[in-house]
Amino acid sequence: MKKSLLGIGVFGLALGAGIVGISYASEIPMAKEVFIQDEVSPNEGGKHNLLEDVLEGLVEEEALSVEQADTILNTMAARKLEMKAEREEIKNLIKEMFEDGEITVVELDSVTTIDQEKIDRFKDHFSEELEDGVISEEEFKDNIKSHHRKGHHKSKGNK
Repeated sequence: MKKSLLGIGVFGLALGAGIVGISYASEIPMAKEVFIQDEVSPNEGGKHNLLEDVLEGLVEEEALSVEQADTILNTMAARKLEMKAEREEIKNLIKEMFEDGEITVVELDSVTTIDQEKIDRFKDHFSEELEDGVISEEEFKDNIKSHHRKGHHKSKGNK
């Protein structure tokens, strides 16, 4: 419970910091060529980290201490790893359940290794397919494909 509250608090703080940083940046008159940078500061993997940049700006303005900024970044990184591990666990469970080509409601109800809320969301998402108590691997894949076609997830490039 404390981790959840801390995560929510850190997310709120990061969101607030981002809003403050953006509103502050939008009030500063700049020439277009100064605002658009040729290079951005990449983090691991060459990806730009907007949160890191915002926190760095807040540290420079003395709105946050370096320790506070580091705590936010470390907490966000830890949560990202937790979420990735949870997704991997769910992915492996689904793969294991599909060994016989289908998942039954009985199998879903017997899962104790994953938070019940996630199982309920899975049931809600696949409610049409589970009307007969069973979802086949083909129905599962068709649902996922149609979900992506509806624009719920943006393409992440060629990965």
